[in-house]
Amino acid sequence: MTITLENTLLRLEVAPEVGGSVVRFEALRKDGDIALFRPGNSAAGDPDTLGLYPLVPWSNRISGGGFEWQGERYPLEPNRQGEPFPIHGDGWQAAWRVAHRTATQLTLERESSHQPPFDYRSRLIYRIDGAALTVELVITHQGETPAPYGMGVHPWFPRSAGVTIEASADGVWDVDAAQLPTGWRAIDAASEWDFRRGGKLPDGLIDNLFTGWNGHARLVWPERDLTLYIDSDPPCPRYLVFSPGREADFFCFEPVSHDVEAHHGAAPLDQGLIELTKGQTLRTRYRFQIMA
Repeated sequence: MTITLENTLLRLEVAPEVGGSVVRFEALRKDGDIALFRPGNSAAGDPDTLGLYPLVPWSNRISGGGFEWQGERYPLEPNRQGEPFPIHGDGWQAAWRVAHRTATQLTLERESSHQPPFDYRSRLIYRIDGAALTVELVITHQGETPAPYGMGVHPWFPRSAGVTIEASADGVWDVDAAQLPTGWRAIDAASEWDFRRGGKLPDGLIDNLFTGWNGHARLVWPERDLTLYIDSDPPCPRYLVFSPGREADFFCFEPVSHDVEAHHGAAPLDQGLIELTKGQTLRTRYRFQIMA
């Protein structure tokens, strides 16, 4: 079952049982509706074929079969076929229950305690207001042992030949064949991945994390006469850009709170992870707004 939110400018379809994912997000125009996220089909049951899903209680990959925290070892198993490492936490692969809904707002909830030290209650709120969609993600730690949390959202956008991304950054992490970070380098004006003043996607694969973001971005599709603004509150300091190449029909621009592999970093809390003790809460809002 899916749930649809709608006003005069936007329509949002959500599948609570498929990772709380967005199935369709469209701008309603007199000359025809236009997809803002890549449209999908919830019947397939695969969030990776849909438009957006939550990243909780971490983003991207954790290698090494798990990680250590406060002197304890916590194993983690791979959770996606073809992936050697666990990826994106467990929220995107879980069913969420409907806590509250109106014509323009949907609140989903779930609890998770099967992956120690993560023992948490989460809320996922979708709200459309005028020409904007706000996605709010909330985590409250319930375990006796403190745990390092991260979060983000994973939207999938339609890719066109002329689409550009404008987002600040001071550097990018290079990766190896397993998409794990190998080293950070500064962004310079000669980089093909310089999105600071509006840049096109590269012809080849990009699956890299950018640092030094101010939490504001702009996506422009000139062929569709469409501009989408992305904002986060509080401002996310990082984003990840993913697309297999110019033949792909999608790209991802993912606002995230922490570095890839931060759980194995020399200073995980400096790399964006946030340690929560019992009862503490982490919250971020992500807004996607079109020019009406």
